[in-house]
Amino acid sequence: MKNSSLTTKLISALAALTVLAYFGVQGWRYFTNPVKTAQVYSYRAEQTLALSGTVVRDESVVDCGDALVELTRGEGERVARGKPLAVVYQSAQALRDARALSDLREQLTQLQYAQSAARDTEAALRLDAEIEENIVALRATLAGGNYAALDADVSALETIVLRREFAYRGGADLSGRIESLEAQIRDASAALGGTSRVVSAPFAGTYSAVADGWEAVLTPEALDGLTPDAFERLAPEPAVSTAGKLIRGTRWYYAAVLDEADAARLTEGKSYQLALSGVDTPLPVSLRSLSREQNGRRLAVFSSDEYLSRVTQLRMQSAELILESRTGLRVPKNALRIGEDGTVGVYCRIGLIAYFKPVSLVYQGEDYCLVRPGEIHAARESDLVLYTLRAGDEAIITASELFNGKVVG
Repeated sequence: MKNSSLTTKLISALAALTVLAYFGVQGWRYFTNPVKTAQVYSYRAEQTLALSGTVVRDESVVDCGDALVELTRGEGERVARGKPLAVVYQSAQALRDARALSDLREQLTQLQYAQSAARDTEAALRLDAEIEENIVALRATLAGGNYAALDADVSALETIVLRREFAYRGGADLSGRIESLEAQIRDASAALGGTSRVVSAPFAGTYSAVADGWEAVLTPEALDGLTPDAFERLAPEPAVSTAGKLIRGTRWYYAAVLDEADAARLTEGKSYQLALSGVDTPLPVSLRSLSREQNGRRLAVFSSDEYLSRVTQLRMQSAELILESRTGLRVPKNALRIGEDGTVGVYCRIGLIAYFKPVSLVYQGEDYCLVRPGEIHAARESDLVLYTLRAGDEAIITASELFNGKVVG
């Protein structure tokens, strides 16, 4: 009995020593060669070139010869030939009278809408949804810093709120007010007659309210054969009173002087992405031409026939030219390992276990790589999921004697 008890004690002691030894070895390994991991995430690597250049368009100033001008078109709006661009007034009083007339017409529109909405329950209910949409649009305008469109968004919101107020009051008492407003509008229109003239579009184009004097100097034709020195000597013409300008076609240009070394990285006719300051997304361009070398410099001219409305107000502009762009999963360089069969991959920690996930190399940075999940031959769907590298995985950077299934807690 005593021998049996002694044997049990010895076995228990041996088991305890084994467990202690295991944890002692693991602890020693942890402190001498701790497991370090880095999170895998999606990443875009770009090679860029900093530029300082000028936006060029085929545009013509619309001269009005007067200072009392009220513009009737929005920035970047397409205008057909013969359509009004602005109204010129003979006096400040005429301008005030015209704005008062515009307010009367807006009030009439609101009352007429309210009268019809009062007879249509669904139309009245739709106003609440329209108010919410206008508030969302206003917040988006503020968040995007597009203050040029702020007045229009505020005005639209005010109009719809007034329509809602009139609609919920009911339209029974609106007929008299509508008749009164119509009479006021007739009288105001008659008094305003002959005190203004309309400025129309001389050709179809894209409208811009800003004329800066470069329109006749910086033209697409002027860029042909221009040297860097000649480009930098160009100067704008004196500004005059205008009703804005019209841009022909949809193509625009960006011209910048580059060092010879930077110009050597470019290829004529090749497509690039141009990230202009003041524009929220890179725009597609192609290299139209490179001038001959002059004092170690060249003039590069890029062109695009997309997103003209985003560059109608831009002129002297800094930019980043994206030469090359690669996307993939970013992992540290020292996380890449070669498996027993020569496959390149990454060991990832899932729970306390290391799993080898094959990858294919996309791009090598200074201390990181972009990779794609490699080909996996798995009979079970669960294995395919387990061994596929994904964003959010923990890539093992440092650990000794890694293999599939190793405990690396």
